[in-house]
Amino acid sequence: MSQPQQQDDPPADAARRALADRLMAARALMLARIRQRLAQAGLCSTQAEDIFSTTLRRADAAAAAGRLVAEIDDRHLLALATAISRNAVREESRRDRRDRERQDGAAHHGLTTTASQQPCELDAPADPFLVLSGIDIDVVQLRLRGATWSVIAEQLGMTASAAHRRYFRAMQRLAAGG
Repeated sequence: MSQPQQQDDPPADAARRALADRLMAARALMLARIRQRLAQAGLCSTQAEDIFSTTLRRADAAAAAGRLVAEIDDRHLLALATAISRNAVREESRRDRRDRERQDGAAHHGLTTTASQQPCELDAPADPFLVLSGIDIDVVQLRLRGATWSVIAEQLGMTASAAHRRYFRAMQRLAAGG
């Protein structure tokens, strides 16, 4: 039996942990900046922890890909983390805007559900993929065909983490029936 190829080079793994430790040391400052950006975007500051986690994951992915060296100066590391978090706040702002537009469109067409109009099993569409958008269908189909997150990301023009997030949320919507 062959060994799995997931074993990282110990020095590289230690460097990634050191970068994560340095970012965690700046956690309070990063969270304050993220909350400030969320407030400027009109979003809830409770999302700051999620965005900080996204920042850590993306910095780790960059380090794992060899695009971020452990010897990076603290100022530059903080600037990079700030840029990553700024982009994550923009993504969240866009997602919030799209959700509001979707809700406004549904309300305009009289498609809102009240508490007394909870969907039942008979309301489920015959094709469960009707609850997904086009890009989400593409992500799910590629993943079910065995594509990796990086392949999906490259084909659809997004990051691997965005592809994973879309897949996870699409599967949640499919499981909930809409």
